[in-house]
Amino acid sequence: MSLQLRKLFLTAGAVISLAFFILFCLTVIFLIQYAWSTDQEIFTARLAVNLVDIGCVSVFSVAGGFGFRRLFRRTSALEIFFFLAFIISLSFDALKILAYYFTVIHVPAFYGALITRTVYFGFFLGLFFLFTGSLFSGELTYQKLSTVLGLVLVFSLALAYSLPVDETVFLPNFLYRAGGGNYILLVRFGLEILTLLGFGRSAYLMGAADQWFICGAVALLIIGRELLFFLSAPLAVGAGTILLICGALLFSKKVYAKHLWI
Repeated sequence: MSLQLRKLFLTAGAVISLAFFILFCLTVIFLIQYAWSTDQEIFTARLAVNLVDIGCVSVFSVAGGFGFRRLFRRTSALEIFFFLAFIISLSFDALKILAYYFTVIHVPAFYGALITRTVYFGFFLGLFFLFTGSLFSGELTYQKLSTVLGLVLVFSLALAYSLPVDETVFLPNFLYRAGGGNYILLVRFGLEILTLLGFGRSAYLMGAADQWFICGAVALLIIGRELLFFLSAPLAVGAGTILLICGALLFSKKVYAKHLWI
């Protein structure tokens, strides 16, 4: 895949993240209108926390998708490409509000379950992007990037499609409960551990302090992502947002210095 095609891929992803954010804003407006017309108590404390959670992730995805892409526009390093792809994948969280809206207006749970699988697709996609980025953080090179992207998309779609969803239980994080808890944990923690091992291996082989900072930054990204995706408590939302932002800024700073000569 040429550099121009990579830029096109990231640009398209940034536009999609912006579209998801606009959808999030429109859904909030629809909720306000529905609550006003039916005089229902929709805007609870739980909803407020989730709106902050989803809003922070969506804004971060849009700002990062466009901002970091501009920062690294002249860099061809694949670890940066997959980092940007991870930032864009966060935008799928914006669809959570749509699942909640469907429960409010009593749309059949099938559609909410479909959105749950779509959001999980974005989650798995982000983990695979980070993992693949760790493989290219060292000296590994591979010319057929389109093949790698295709495999990442297929694996993420297969995981999301095979995910059993309980349409009778709607969780505080605005998703229906996903079955196969041990299965999800194995995939999540397996990919996250392998990702950290990949970046750690590169740091060890390169013997560079900046590479260890990059590994630490990825750890912050992973922890922040976990907190924001699965939890809805105010403390978890605040900590997750801070960790996600700090991890992204640290990663971009150290990787930018690493590839400054390009």
